[in-house]
Amino acid sequence: MIHDAPLPKGNRHNKPKLIVVHAMGEYILDPDPEHATEFLKKLGLSAHVLVDPAGDIWQCRPDYQGAYHARGFNTNSLGIEFLVEGNHNYSSFLEMIKTPYVTTAQWEAGVSVVSEWVKEYSLEEDKIVRHSDISPGRKVDPGEGFHWQDFLDRVMT
Repeated sequence: MIHDAPLPKGNRHNKPKLIVVHAMGEYILDPDPEHATEFLKKLGLSAHVLVDPAGDIWQCRPDYQGAYHARGFNTNSLGIEFLVEGNHNYSSFLEMIKTPYVTTAQWEAGVSVVSEWVKEYSLEEDKIVRHSDISPGRKVDPGEGFHWQDFLDRVMT
């Protein structure tokens, strides 16, 4: 299922040359649980797509527009967030992404989205990066629990 969940913050133009894979909590405790889309909106951040544990896709920004998801890369990249099931503060989120957290439905939906982007924008494997790759020391997502090489192998086939 695809949910239309527009996030207003982002650049007007985007020339996708990179895909950035992220993770964040499905619900953020701030202090009460709020869905990731509401939390991003409140912070003035965005991503192109969020994929929840049920495998539903939350379309937040069109590809041709930028999204505020990766400092320094917001005008030439597409951002996808894999939502970690449950309610999280930052510490519980960091613990969760150390272990496998992506559901089968979520994996398949995320592979589908990124595979389409790879074809649409003629991207090579080295143009698919983790948030931690472009912000080392500052960001750790999508984390050790995300099977990175398996993901790359699937989206490039």
